[in-house]
Amino acid sequence: MRSTMQLPKRVFIDTSAWIDFTLKGEKYHREISEYLISEVKKGSKFFTSDYVLDETFTRLITGQSFASAKVLKNKVRKLEKEKQLLVLWTDEVFFNKAWEYFEKFSEHKLSFTDATIYTFAKDLKINEILTLDRGFEKVGLTVQPKL
Repeated sequence: MRSTMQLPKRVFIDTSAWIDFTLKGEKYHREISEYLISEVKKGSKFFTSDYVLDETFTRLITGQSFASAKVLKNKVRKLEKEKQLLVLWTDEVFFNKAWEYFEKFSEHKLSFTDATIYTFAKDLKINEILTLDRGFEKVGLTVQPKL
């Protein structure tokens, strides 16, 4: 007998979503927060990467303060400990695959970090990218929230 049980949705959290989630005054803070709460209730699995965290911490310290970056670091640590978030690490194999996508999609001017996200999404069968960056749609990925 075949199981009709559906696998949990896999969601990758990008830099722009982390920024708007962390900073209450950001334009899409409410939408990002509500989406995350909804997906947690549904049992979705969440991912991010070392490159995305690097980008996010840098944007927080330069645009806000070190305290903002530290708030996010503590949230990430807590989510990891609770097994609600898995941080993916870019090793040499993923770096080289990402370079191939970076080159393939050069006309879309994706950042190299975005090329690593695309690589993780394809290799790990990630369903959605939580981001405010619509560039991912140009390369065939599903983006949330729908704005």
